[in-house]
Amino acid sequence: MDRATKTSEPPGAVVATPRAGYHGDDRWLLLWAALIGVVGALATVAFHEGMALAERIATQHPGSLVAAATMLAPWRRAITPALGGIAAGVFLWLAKRAANGKKQPDYLENIAVGDGRQDVRGTLLRSASSLCTIGSGGSVGREGAMVQLAAATGSWIGQLGRFDGDDLRLLLACGAAAGFAAAYDAALSGAIFIAEIVYGTLTIRRLGPLMVASVISNVTVHQVLGYEPVYKIPPLRVSTLWELPLFVLLGALLGVLAPLFMATLDGAHRLVKRLPIGLPLKLALGGLVVGLISAAVPQVWGNGYSVVNDVLHSPWPLALVATVLIAKVFATAATTGSGAVGGVFTPTIFVGAMLGMLAGSIAHALWPGSSLPVVYAVIGMGAFLAATTHAPLMSFLIVFEMTLEYQLVPALMLACLAAYHVSRAIRPQSIYREALHGDIAAEARR
Repeated sequence: MDRATKTSEPPGAVVATPRAGYHGDDRWLLLWAALIGVVGALATVAFHEGMALAERIATQHPGSLVAAATMLAPWRRAITPALGGIAAGVFLWLAKRAANGKKQPDYLENIAVGDGRQDVRGTLLRSASSLCTIGSGGSVGREGAMVQLAAATGSWIGQLGRFDGDDLRLLLACGAAAGFAAAYDAALSGAIFIAEIVYGTLTIRRLGPLMVASVISNVTVHQVLGYEPVYKIPPLRVSTLWELPLFVLLGALLGVLAPLFMATLDGAHRLVKRLPIGLPLKLALGGLVVGLISAAVPQVWGNGYSVVNDVLHSPWPLALVATVLIAKVFATAATTGSGAVGGVFTPTIFVGAMLGMLAGSIAHALWPGSSLPVVYAVIGMGAFLAATTHAPLMSFLIVFEMTLEYQLVPALMLACLAAYHVSRAIRPQSIYREALHGDIAAEARR
């Protein structure tokens, strides 16, 4: 917004326009974005290490949560998420009490229509709650809490620099982009995630700082500190361009199924909200549901990235894929519906990969010359993301950054676009509707 001011300069005097100073501010924003990229990356690293500690305390087993769950007795798998839910509920209750009854907006909502001031204390308590949920096997994405924590660092640094208004919201967005880039090893997608989902436009003033924060964060985590990417995808290729209609069909199919997935999550949230019990008990109930499911299907523990990596490298029998897929959807609905802090981005990737694997196996059985089912699984990851987030560009880019396989580009682009348009025709709201349009947004529209 231009800072127009009145002037009493005589006619003919040379007056600096507000626009000239505005561009000077933009250059400084890039330096602040770089600083936020470093600090945001360190915040995600701190959460990652805290996550490993929480998992060891809850399970007494190192390695992935799914591997730990498999080693535990069924009764331990059943009660561990419930106990973690109680602890998570206590931290979340403390966060709400610290807010003195005021609703603390989600970082996405704050970027869109808030003042850019993210409560650091409340974010730390919510992060502790997320550690308890995920460390005990809750079926929710750890990366969501990482992004929230990094976003809070962006807001904190912006307030230290005495920024306000649009600039402070932009630095909050830089923190979120830095957290996303660090969590997913996706420097470009971190910037596009915020630009496409929150802003809905790719203006250079916003995109420049977002990209600087994302790239610096990504370099800090993966090049300087040596953390490995979350997903390790094998080399892939599409067998023939004549197969492209099948990928469009896959995208359309996932576009139909995505609203059902989102409706399941919404239904679980409404159901739990009506229960006349306190917050810790709600999270404990959600954890108990996950625990009972995991007693039979331990693969539902955690955000699902270890399962996706396993399926991509050594495809499972179709019956097992279908069983784990259905169990994971209900486990994720139970966890998010209980009010647990965490993201749905990674579970969405899980569902897309499994649906793609099922579709690819059927296609390969009917047409042996088609691409391997794992190719459909990877395309399904991007298409289902596009269908749920309504951000086809980000969804395409993040899978491309994960694979770096140019041959997948045509199929991936077509599938993401098909999924996006079909899903939006059925359900105009994305999975981030509540995060983007909370109480602040409602007040702004009055």
